[in-house]
Amino acid sequence: MSIDNSVTSVPVAVEDSATASDSADGAMSVSDGLDSTRVPAHDEAKRERRQFITHNAMAAIGTIVAGVLGLLLQAMVSHRFAPGLYGQVFAVFSFFTVLTQPSAGFSRLVAWTTSRELATTHGSDVESSAMLRLTVTRLTWGGALIGLAFVIGAAPLAHFLAVPTSYIVVGALGVPFMFATSPLLASLQGEQRWLPWSALSIGIALSRVIFVLIFTLWLGKYGVLLGISVAAAAIYLVALVMVWPRLRRGSGPAAWRPLWRFLLVSITSTVTVSVLLGSDVILVQHFYPGKAAGQFSAVTVTARALFFAMGSVTSVLFPKAAARQATRRGTRLVVFSSVGIALVGGLLGLVVFSLFSHTILHEFSGKSYEAGASYIGWYALGMPLLAAVVMLSNTQQSLADLKLLWVLVPGIVIKPLVIYFFHSSLFVVSLMSDLSIAAVLLALAVQYLLTERRLRRPSPDTGLPDGMTVAVAEASG
Repeated sequence: MSIDNSVTSVPVAVEDSATASDSADGAMSVSDGLDSTRVPAHDEAKRERRQFITHNAMAAIGTIVAGVLGLLLQAMVSHRFAPGLYGQVFAVFSFFTVLTQPSAGFSRLVAWTTSRELATTHGSDVESSAMLRLTVTRLTWGGALIGLAFVIGAAPLAHFLAVPTSYIVVGALGVPFMFATSPLLASLQGEQRWLPWSALSIGIALSRVIFVLIFTLWLGKYGVLLGISVAAAAIYLVALVMVWPRLRRGSGPAAWRPLWRFLLVSITSTVTVSVLLGSDVILVQHFYPGKAAGQFSAVTVTARALFFAMGSVTSVLFPKAAARQATRRGTRLVVFSSVGIALVGGLLGLVVFSLFSHTILHEFSGKSYEAGASYIGWYALGMPLLAAVVMLSNTQQSLADLKLLWVLVPGIVIKPLVIYFFHSSLFVVSLMSDLSIAAVLLALAVQYLLTERRLRRPSPDTGLPDGMTVAVAEASG
């Protein structure tokens, strides 16, 4: 197999500049095989830094505004309802969020195949459009079946969460749309169309605010979950319209099976992050039903603003790091810069949320929720760290290396497990959340450094770095 065919078979995103750099002072075009075009390292580095900053700024518009709208939604609901009722509603929403997050694993496949094809086929996106169409269709039907299953079997889950069965039924209505919107958003990410991506991100949050407001005024407590479900359906239709030209072009054959290694790693990573993010709310609702659970839910929603504020960094890092891996360049600069931002954010979150805890909870949630002030700072510490987990996990997924599962699979169970055994107080639960996230982050950091070292080691057989040789063989096999 030629170098050209081997390298381009790896499911990774390539930046729209469309050249694959070979070394620090030059580049080797993927499409030209062994023909190389030398590019001054200084100019290339300057261009990449400028593009990285620009794309982050555009994506930040969407994530920041969406975060503000998320806090507005929380304030609107928490000021209107008592903590006990708020806790019930948010526990159901958290459960279905965790349930639908694995769709993001398929969405990364859409983003990667899109950016790779656009870079290597002179702007054509026929194959990746077929992958987009296949993914959207399957996730829509799969989500419909899962939603129907929870509508039929709502009673056991309602008993575990100590909520009315009707909450489960109404929450399940949005499952098909929550599943299928993710790859539509990923299509824009793969094309690196950050302004439409930001607009759609804002639309997701804004639609929830609008529909929850409408339905709560009409139906009271049942309107919260119904509004979220209707908002999911509305955004799904808007996203369909935005990428409809690509869906029409995607009538050709496409399959997930050749990329099963990548999908396995990607889906496992998504499940790990979603469990680290949302499992504590579900368990607290089980162990502390009533007012305390509602107060904890208000703390988590407020502190998660730090996690979502990092969304622009994680989203832009994703194709940038994958492109550098595809072109046999190190990713340490972009990865360490991004993770450094997250670590600083964690420390700032601990300080700010601890010093102004009562004010923050009083303003965003109401006086009834101020009991959470004793632990919101510590919970906030873990949210930027979780964003760093996403950064390191996404960075390593493009290699489709199954060794990453040794970190991700234990990462799925660690947080629910430690909270199950250590939940004597909500302060302890917050600490267990931080420790779980920090443990996964440390393991991913070690795995990343080992992978980077392996990628830089040349293979005597192919001339490619040893790690890239393995990744190419696995992806094409």
